[in-house]
Amino acid sequence: MFVRISAFLALTLGLGACLSNVELVDEIRAKENQAQIASYFSKLGQSPIVMENGAYYVVTKSNQGGELATKGDTLSVHYEFANLVTGQVLDSTDRKLNAPYVYRYGFTNPVFSRLMAFVREGEEAVMALPGTSQDFPGLPAYTPMKVTIKSYKVRSQTDNINEFIAARKYVVTETTEEGLRFIQLVKGTGELPATGKVVKIKYTGRFLNGFAFDGNMLKTDSLSVTIGGTQTVQGFQKGIEKMRLGEKAILVFPSTLGYGQSGSGSIPGYTPLMFEVYLAKINE
Repeated sequence: MFVRISAFLALTLGLGACLSNVELVDEIRAKENQAQIASYFSKLGQSPIVMENGAYYVVTKSNQGGELATKGDTLSVHYEFANLVTGQVLDSTDRKLNAPYVYRYGFTNPVFSRLMAFVREGEEAVMALPGTSQDFPGLPAYTPMKVTIKSYKVRSQTDNINEFIAARKYVVTETTEEGLRFIQLVKGTGELPATGKVVKIKYTGRFLNGFAFDGNMLKTDSLSVTIGGTQTVQGFQKGIEKMRLGEKAILVFPSTLGYGQSGSGSIPGYTPLMFEVYLAKINE
């Protein structure tokens, strides 16, 4: 159902410039639609704010100290979609089982994506969306839809990293000012490799959900990294430079030390990463 409602939202909410008979009908129905939305909020004694896409919203529970989402944040949202006129529920998350809809802000575009730019963590809101000429189960043509945001949490990259580390009970050996978390698993021997030395690394790169996107642990080859070099992302490079021969560690860092806003290949922008690394050899 959510996919179908999302498809509904993808349809244009505006009117064409031509004055065909169909568009004249659309214009009349659109005005009726706006009147229904205005009546709904008026009966509740609410003054909605109009959005650029023709939708209206009201924050029903305020939390001025709550965090506003920024691109790349992970949002956990409990929502309900309903027919604004009849109140029939079309789709909703399961609050009893605490199963919110989780998505990355700025990358996925659910029905309520634009609304979330105005709602803070911990707030609740109601949004009314004008209908279109297409009908859906429980939502006839030109019938406005109501979206209720029932609860909402913002998780920044820092939040996600800290929760990841806590969940796995890792003990952080060092945290740099840039946000690299260095977690030593096995202590190495000897001195830190000097600038210009080439070290051989075995590694596995993972997202914080555990999915491995790269690595050579099961391969015979190793990755060559020059100490003081720039051939790898900063988080990986700076982490390796803290390791001695035979050392094993986990490196966790935000996208500012990884692939930044644009990402790379299968790695989306604004994505924190973790690497399991082993310094296997130091070339003389």
